[in-house]
Amino acid sequence: MTKEKLFVNSELQYKGYIQKVLRFNKSFRYRMGWNKVKDKEYLFKECLDTKKRESLGRKSDETIEIYEIFNKQKKELKESIKQSVTLMTKNEKLNKFSKISRVPNILVNLFRKINELGLDEKVIIIGTNALYVYEAYSAVFIEEQHLATYDIDVFNKRDKKISFALKEKMPQKTLKSILLDVDKSFQKSKDAPYRFENKDGVVVEIITPLSKKDLNNDTFSGVLNLEIDGTKWLSSSKLLKQMLIGNNGRCAYVTTINPLEYAVYKKWLGEHERKDYMKKQRDIKQSHLVTKLIQEHIPTIEIHKELSNIKNMSMEAIEQFRDEVLITNV
Repeated sequence: MTKEKLFVNSELQYKGYIQKVLRFNKSFRYRMGWNKVKDKEYLFKECLDTKKRESLGRKSDETIEIYEIFNKQKKELKESIKQSVTLMTKNEKLNKFSKISRVPNILVNLFRKINELGLDEKVIIIGTNALYVYEAYSAVFIEEQHLATYDIDVFNKRDKKISFALKEKMPQKTLKSILLDVDKSFQKSKDAPYRFENKDGVVVEIITPLSKKDLNNDTFSGVLNLEIDGTKWLSSSKLLKQMLIGNNGRCAYVTTINPLEYAVYKKWLGEHERKDYMKKQRDIKQSHLVTKLIQEHIPTIEIHKELSNIKNMSMEAIEQFRDEVLITNV
C-alpha cells in the first residue's frame, strides 16, 4: 500500500470514528433507570456530566419501550465505536511502520481528545507547531537538508512548546482537564499560571482572546491574554483544519489559522521582537517558509487578493509583508 493510500485510509477511518463519538456524546451522555416512589416506578433520565435528573413518566408499555430502545441503540453505537478503534489500532501500526509522519505524539494525543469533545473550532494551535498543519495541507514533506535558509526549529525535536488559543469563551479548566486526561503528569508551571509542563518537559500554554473584564472573572484565571505581542489579531483569523498523523501512528484533526495570515503575523512579530534575537530570526524564517508553501503548493490561496481582504490585521503589517517577504519569494 502506498503512503498516499495509507494516509487516505487513515483519515476515512478516523473521520468515521469521530462522527460516531460525537453522536454518542450528543445522544447518550446520560443514563436511564427506574426510580421507585412508594409503590410506583418512574423512568428517569440522568445527565452523566451534571447528574441532573429528569422524569419521563410512570412505568408503562410506552416508557418500557423508550427504556429498551435507548439501551439497545446505546449498546449498538458503543460496539460500533469499539470496532472503529480496533481498525484504527491496526492502521496505526502501519502508519508507524511506514513513517508517514513525524508530528509529536503529545500534539496528536491532545487534539484527538479535542476532536472527541467537538472543540475543533474553539481550541486551536498557534505558534511553531502550526507549521505541521501547513506542511500536511500542502501535501509536501520538508526534509531539514532541503530547507536551506529556512531551517527552523519546527523540525527540531528539542522544541517541546505547544500553544493553544481559545477562540470562544470557554472555561480554562476544560483545557486543564484535557491535559490531565492525556497525561496525568501535567502540572501548572511556577513561572506562569497559563503554562503547564509534563514529566517529559513538554510545555503547553493556554492563551485566550478574552477581554480584561472576562479575565477578571475567576472562571478564566490562569490564561494568557491574546493582546500580548499583537496576537489579538489571531482571534479573528480564518481557520484551517488538517488531519495529522503522529510518530505513534495515531490520527487527529489539528486546527490552526489561515496560512497567509500566519505568514503576515510571523513577519510582524519578528520585526517587533526586541529581546530574543534567535526568536526574531525564527519568526521571520517561518513567515518566508509558509509564504513559499502557499506560492508553490496551495493554489487555492490567491495571495494578493486575500491580502487586500484581511481586516483583522494592521495595514502596516500587511504592507511590510508585501514589501519584505512576498517580493523575495517571487
